[in-house]
Amino acid sequence: MMVLKLIRKDILIVKEILWQLFIIIIGFPLLVAWRQPQMGGLTGLLMSVLVSSVFFNLAVSEKENRYPKATALLSATPYMKSKLVFAKYALYVMIWLVCCIASFIEMRFVPEIAVDDFGRTAAMVFLIQSICMGIFLPVQYVFGYEKTKFVSFLLFITPFALTAMENSEIAVNIGGFFGPTPVFLTMIIFAFGILAWFASFAVSEKVFNGKDLI
Repeated sequence: MMVLKLIRKDILIVKEILWQLFIIIIGFPLLVAWRQPQMGGLTGLLMSVLVSSVFFNLAVSEKENRYPKATALLSATPYMKSKLVFAKYALYVMIWLVCCIASFIEMRFVPEIAVDDFGRTAAMVFLIQSICMGIFLPVQYVFGYEKTKFVSFLLFITPFALTAMENSEIAVNIGGFFGPTPVFLTMIIFAFGILAWFASFAVSEKVFNGKDLI
């Protein structure tokens, strides 16, 4: 499948920093448990997902910016351009999934980051990631890597992540409003996250299809 090959391509071009990515994925939940145990597992998972997403994005974008002709050759047709954009979005969902698996395992051994409802926690993090990256990616496609790399560090990681963490704690608590149907709440949160991803993808696809890469 072409999308899987494109995903593999992105992973291979930054293979030298994958060990750093795994340290972020594994380390942030443990860092929260050590330094701020009262913040809970949701905060650790959220930080892990957001920072990993931005870290991977900047690493891949830097390589593609260094070799623009490679992207131009891959984007020989509008159909191929759509696949390239879709593969980028699929990668961030994969990062979320890997972070969830790592965090779930860590919660079995570190009670300070355990949560009452892991499914709902994962759904909230999925929604926040889809909103944050869903805004950032179209902006990056419009303005390019050079004009957005510093914005991603200064405006995205630090204040946005902290604000999202505070809001997410509130959002998770509204589960009590649904009484005996927490699964329904989790499904609703996931649905909104999926909608946010697809809306962002549609914008990014339109922008990227209109770009002249040569």
